[in-house]
Amino acid sequence: MLMHFRFVFESLTALSCPGEYIRYYRRRQGLTTRQLADKLHIVPATVCGYEQGRFPLPYDIAVAISEILQIPSNVLFDEYCSFIVFPYTERLQKIRANYHLSQAEFANKANIAPSIYSKWESGYRRPSRKMYLALKAAYPEI
Repeated sequence: MLMHFRFVFESLTALSCPGEYIRYYRRRQGLTTRQLADKLHIVPATVCGYEQGRFPLPYDIAVAISEILQIPSNVLFDEYCSFIVFPYTERLQKIRANYHLSQAEFANKANIAPSIYSKWESGYRRPSRKMYLALKAAYPEI
């Protein structure tokens, strides 16, 4: 006996922000906010905050959520996370080279300590969201 099943899934075109993707896929996997929060080692209110878009999703949390929910991480990435996942070290080096500036000159123009900037460009540290915004204000092409 051959049977045909038809499954109707919600359209994902209506989802516009990372929080909506988190909520959709969390529910689809049958997880509560508490269960997802426990897997992420955070409090449930934080998961709700991400889902409601009250605050930005940190890069490490976005990657962890994508692994737990088995979805591509790029659907959860905002502008900052996309900057981090792209080899930001290469991007910083390239933009600085286009301006023909030393690391110290480049950092000073963005009001960032040269010692911190050199760690970013070498990959020892990652810029915070706040520092990323300072870089973007000084160098919009970032």
